[in-house]
Amino acid sequence: MDAHVPQRARLAGMKLSPLKRFLLAALAWLPACFALWWWVSGLTVKLPVWLAGHALATLWPDLVASVSLGFDNGGMPTMDVLTRIAVSEVGPGGQVATGYLEPSVHPLLYGYSLPLFFGLCLATPQDEERRWGQMALGCLAIWLAQAFGIAADALKLLALGSGPEAAAAVQAAGLNVNLIALCYQFGYLILPTVVPAALWLALNRPFIEALTGRPFGEPGGGSAGRNAAS
Repeated sequence: MDAHVPQRARLAGMKLSPLKRFLLAALAWLPACFALWWWVSGLTVKLPVWLAGHALATLWPDLVASVSLGFDNGGMPTMDVLTRIAVSEVGPGGQVATGYLEPSVHPLLYGYSLPLFFGLCLATPQDEERRWGQMALGCLAIWLAQAFGIAADALKLLALGSGPEAAAAVQAAGLNVNLIALCYQFGYLILPTVVPAALWLALNRPFIEALTGRPFGEPGGGSAGRNAAS
């Protein structure tokens, strides 16, 4: 019996640090949040699609007639933009068919920040009321950022990917192609990653200070961080 006492003492002393517990919790929550987000993606994109469509139709009524939520052949949600840009096409029999451009945008490309933020919130030790408040605030901010990305993508498709008629209509509406491209890059590359990280950092300062051992944002040596991780 005495031979097992040191071993039990060593096992009792092997407690995980707060940083390691957070990392393990994040590794458990993030895949679950992404799986749930993918499963209910048709619901999570409704508000961003509505916001983007309302903004496009209100700000540029000569370009966009209406926006609707649809699904592609793979079952993924799309934002279908019905424009006022008429195009003509010659069919096999020589007949000319005229219609309106209707490009589609995939809103999920701009929405993965939602499960990322939820996973970080669920992995952070805090009371449930505060956790749900953070998640509600995160939804609002992330959906606004997602709507911006979706709208910029739709304008980019019209300006650069839908033919000369669409490009001319975008110019006639007073839109700058370079500004559209910049907004598209910002909404596609920057916002989906920066928004959830910045929100989590801003809303969880006490936890971050406990991990680092110093006030949030204050530069310091590596000893405090090493102590938190040990």
